[in-house]
Amino acid sequence: MIRICLLTTVFLFLFQCKGTTLPLPFGTEMRIMPVDTAGTGKIDTNGYYLPEKDNYRVVYLEIDKNTDGSSDEFVWQGHSTVQDPNTPLKKMVKVHEEVDENYDGKIDLLRWMLPNEKIVMVQKDADKDGFFETTQYYNFNNRSVRKEVDTDKNGFADIFIFFDRAEIDSDGDRIPDLYVTGKSDLELEEKATNRRDTKPLKKDESYLFNQKFLPMEQRAIIGSGLL
Repeated sequence: MIRICLLTTVFLFLFQCKGTTLPLPFGTEMRIMPVDTAGTGKIDTNGYYLPEKDNYRVVYLEIDKNTDGSSDEFVWQGHSTVQDPNTPLKKMVKVHEEVDENYDGKIDLLRWMLPNEKIVMVQKDADKDGFFETTQYYNFNNRSVRKEVDTDKNGFADIFIFFDRAEIDSDGDRIPDLYVTGKSDLELEEKATNRRDTKPLKKDESYLFNQKFLPMEQRAIIGSGLL
């Protein structure tokens, strides 16, 4: 985050008198601004931007967090939905992020945000096999309120973890038919994965298909009906 703020400051300094909301001509050439944000003498962040007279637009940032010469994080930029009345420039915010968490050269975390810096959804390759089997959905407080796991890696989640229970699709029809209860995400995921202490679940009793059963603070932004 510090690197992103620093690079944003550099861009604002260079283009402080220029607007960022004017249309850019189609085919504008992308340029790169290399920055040493850590002060180590090594370039650790590249900012990719589209320049034009009296206008510019940052597209994304490429970050080498451990300065080993490999890119560990890619951050796509957008304009904030909130305008500061004291400046003609709109704040730049993250809208999508790809991260190599263990520095093995492979992206294992994807994060999507609204242009007001609210996290909407995160996908994770927890076992580092190249398949993103875990998806987490967030509420407006940037808190994960639903976790879905595709245990057989067929492209469809079969475990759905909520605040007080996990629902299980045991027959692959994409409808939860079992559930377990627990006091933590770890307990719920362990019980659901091992089918321990399961109870039958009807579709009209499922949190997944009936968000009205969930308290407002436990509803994900996506599918909550609040947007």
